[in-house]
Amino acid sequence: MPLVPPRSLVCFLFAFAITHACCAADSANAPAHPAGTPPTAVPKIPPEHPRLYLRARHLPDIAQRLHDPRLQTVVARLQALAAQSEQFRLEWAALNFLVEPDEAKGRATIRDTLALMRRTELPAKRDGCRITGRMMVTGAIVYDWLYPLLTADDKKEFIVEQVRLAKTMESGYPPVEQSSITGHSSEAILWRDMLSAGIAIYDEFPEMYDLTARRLMAEHVPARNWFYGGHAYHQGDSYGPYRYSWEMFGLYIFDRLGAGNIFNPEQRQVPYHWVYTTRPDGQRLRSGDPSLEKYPRENRWTEHAATLLAASYYGDGVLMDQFGRQGGTADNEAIFEFLWRDPALQPQPVASLALSRYFGLPYGWMVARTSWGEDAVIAEMKVNEYNFVNHQHLDAGAFQIYYRGPLAIDSGVYQAGSSGGYGKPHTRSYSWRTIAHNSLLIYDPNEKPGGRPEDSNDGGQRLPNRRMEARSLPVLLAPENGYRTGRVLAHDFGPDKQAPDFTLLKGDITEAYSAKVQQVVRSFVFLNLRNANVPAALVTLDRIVSADPGFKKYWLLHAMEEPRVDGASATVDRTEHGGFGRLNLDVLLPEAANAELEAVGGPGKEFWVFGKNYASDLTPEKKEKLAVERGEWRLQLSPKRAAAEDLFLNVMQVTDRRSPARFPVQRLDLSAHVGCAIAGTDATWVVLLRKDALTSDDSVEFVIPGDRPGRAIVGDLVPGTWRASHALSRTTKRMEVAADSGVAWIEGPAGAWTLTLERR
Repeated sequence: MPLVPPRSLVCFLFAFAITHACCAADSANAPAHPAGTPPTAVPKIPPEHPRLYLRARHLPDIAQRLHDPRLQTVVARLQALAAQSEQFRLEWAALNFLVEPDEAKGRATIRDTLALMRRTELPAKRDGCRITGRMMVTGAIVYDWLYPLLTADDKKEFIVEQVRLAKTMESGYPPVEQSSITGHSSEAILWRDMLSAGIAIYDEFPEMYDLTARRLMAEHVPARNWFYGGHAYHQGDSYGPYRYSWEMFGLYIFDRLGAGNIFNPEQRQVPYHWVYTTRPDGQRLRSGDPSLEKYPRENRWTEHAATLLAASYYGDGVLMDQFGRQGGTADNEAIFEFLWRDPALQPQPVASLALSRYFGLPYGWMVARTSWGEDAVIAEMKVNEYNFVNHQHLDAGAFQIYYRGPLAIDSGVYQAGSSGGYGKPHTRSYSWRTIAHNSLLIYDPNEKPGGRPEDSNDGGQRLPNRRMEARSLPVLLAPENGYRTGRVLAHDFGPDKQAPDFTLLKGDITEAYSAKVQQVVRSFVFLNLRNANVPAALVTLDRIVSADPGFKKYWLLHAMEEPRVDGASATVDRTEHGGFGRLNLDVLLPEAANAELEAVGGPGKEFWVFGKNYASDLTPEKKEKLAVERGEWRLQLSPKRAAAEDLFLNVMQVTDRRSPARFPVQRLDLSAHVGCAIAGTDATWVVLLRKDALTSDDSVEFVIPGDRPGRAIVGDLVPGTWRASHALSRTTKRMEVAADSGVAWIEGPAGAWTLTLERR
């Protein structure tokens, strides 16, 4: 019988609903679930102790770990923490009890833990339940690991305190509040705190485990089994690793119960998005809401326990290498590093990875690099097939470029600024919005895109479901809720998959906007130019058809420092904090007579939104110390003449401003295709894409200009076998064009070429 009052009616109804959302089959020792397949049941609790984080069979290993030379750093850290903190002292004592049981010491540990739990109250601070939740973990450890010494009164008091602390959680208790996909109820609250306490006290009080595990298995797990297939995480550069790490806690906790892997095993691939977006300075390309108050500029960015736990569970040496380079776990997680780290796993170099990687549905993201060294150019390209809101921005179609410093960036400030906190005017009207990203605006002066009258009209993308978080996967997938924001039309890189010359991503992002547009299609082509002076270029082609020809269209590029505009070209330099990079922009469309290219920003206009500046200032100390990249300037390109349809074609080359170089660029204009030729030192690089953004089986006749050998990418082709023929040399090449690529890659002499479909 329970040792506390019986369940309330709401508790009963919640348990009933969740029970009927899952099947009743036994899931103990169940295999991993394939993508999109929900788990079959709530894992059973084994009738033994210990069962939280470890089992009796792990006890000999714990004793060995305490003396394993490969774990002595974390052992010394646990000892130091125990000397500094009463809470950590009790956990250290409980751990040692497992190895050398001592009744007197154990009884003292139980007594002191109960006293500490009684004194613990919800702090009057932001995210205070992270404090009370972590105390639930301490109570659960002592309850489970010292279970033979507990009296009936001890058990009763532990349960009372665990329920009291559970009621301080943002999810509520019963835990029915907030989203199961994003938000704080997708963090430690359920995945670690309530789950741990519920497992420990299950024999005497099964309610907490039943309520927590049923919600996790019915709502949290199916959503993650779906989006893990995209090999990325939707909550940005800071909250993404943080929230993923709690899911890794859930993986280990349930696995140690005997349930096996409750997740789609594609989970192991998720940290690779952070691997690919890690810059040579150890920071990541900005995404979502960078939580930087504790990140000095010189620090490498932690990934919390995420990569360590994924590396250890899945035996992934590359992720272990990433963890070692990016920093260790927080103090609160040190005991779990001791328990779960695989000390025998040898790191494998990140540099062994391919230079480009695609992150599929529900993301549609591509990251391309020129190397894994200090000289790396990194380009990120986004479609955003779904937008999960919360810490994900309205940035469908955005790109970023890094070379010897951030050149084309995500703009805005989160938390560290005077108006940058979650939901403040700066975030609601600027940094969350499309105008703060290297994307596209279509400005309808009568649009009211925000949820409040004071929200800005930035000309950007709509707020999915009024920016309300989806409670569950069915809510996210329901078309009427509007979380679908784009569709990938093509993606590829090659011809060498390990070190590709080209990386392509094309997407239709019409759904990201309101009815002010009829079509928005963006294509990216990243070129690894393999040249020391000009190592890479990014080409973008955009087709925008607005519902009203009078709606002004804008192409954006955000920069840290003031760009220099020269007609249809511009230059962005990075000179601060050891940066030496330069970006050269050539505008090929709109044509010069119809193109208005300007720099917007500077004092009083840093975060300018069509007549109003949404300022978020930093103190001089924060501006110098923290890794905040506000981006106080942007390049803004728009057509001068009103038209329903417009094309934007832009070429961005990167170089080192200390020894600057740039290659000549020209527009190539065919009947159905448009593109560019970049006259490199050893080769002429050609990019050709269709003006109408459709795929076609029409033959393509084009010229590689100049006298250097050509490297050409022709896109928007139907799948099948294509033949490329050179007019003079009679060179003939055959290639297979895949449905998800639509790309033909041609290397050969300059001059006239014909590309023809042979068979589908």
